[in-house]
Amino acid sequence: MTQAEAYFKVWQHRKRLNKVVFSYADYFIVSLFLERGKLYYADRWIEIEPGTVVFANPVLPSAWEPASNDPEEKGYSCCFNHAFLRKEEWGFLLSTPLLDLTMEQTINLQTDVTERIKHLFVKMMEVNQEKEEIRQEMLHSCLHLIIYEAMKGKSEKHPHKSLHNAAQRTVELFLLLLDRQFPIGYPGSRLEIKSPTDYAQRLSIHVNHLNRVVKQVTGKTTTEIIANRVLQEATRLLKENKLNIAEVAYALGFEEQASFTAFFKRKTGKSPKEIRASV
Repeated sequence: MTQAEAYFKVWQHRKRLNKVVFSYADYFIVSLFLERGKLYYADRWIEIEPGTVVFANPVLPSAWEPASNDPEEKGYSCCFNHAFLRKEEWGFLLSTPLLDLTMEQTINLQTDVTERIKHLFVKMMEVNQEKEEIRQEMLHSCLHLIIYEAMKGKSEKHPHKSLHNAAQRTVELFLLLLDRQFPIGYPGSRLEIKSPTDYAQRLSIHVNHLNRVVKQVTGKTTTEIIANRVLQEATRLLKENKLNIAEVAYALGFEEQASFTAFFKRKTGKSPKEIRASV
């Protein structure tokens, strides 16, 4: 598997779009909103005031809906992939809303902090003309300063409000997050989000709530849906015959081949060897 190239883009919000879904792709997004609107994610929504920084993580899809009477100055955003982040940055970023989904993803800023962060976004837009090495250093520096300023300069916490169709949206996001784990590109990746608790944590909701709404909307348990998707991927990998059975088991998050074999036989009535022999 080839390593992904680093990607970074920064832009000023200009167009008025009815609703922008901005975190379904494999990108992190940091936005400064200078207009009013609503941010939707998981089973709730939040009113955004001018001067708010929003962190969007690839595993927590969000959608932005602007108000109808906003000013011309709408804000700024930058997006980047995992490859853009340097190994030495992760220690700092793991304790920020960018990577820690248990932290508040929206930060309302004091006025002076808003101006400083706006200046940093403008600076990032200006560095595109610099040599690549200088450009990369400046982008990383500005990004760190934006995150630092936002975390230090918060004004007040936004109250979350429940969606009328909260159960349906929560299940949609769960299914989307589940589907995004596949196909497994082993050995470059391994299934890490495996249990209902794992999914609940990524969606910033309690696991009991996730289990309840999944059962309510789909008629199936969360565990059953996850297991069926893992089984589907296991069957694909076994039939492709590129990995041995132990590698298939490990790629799908099983620590022991015996556990994988027992799971597969319980779900299908056949062993992985039998499936592979039938190809």
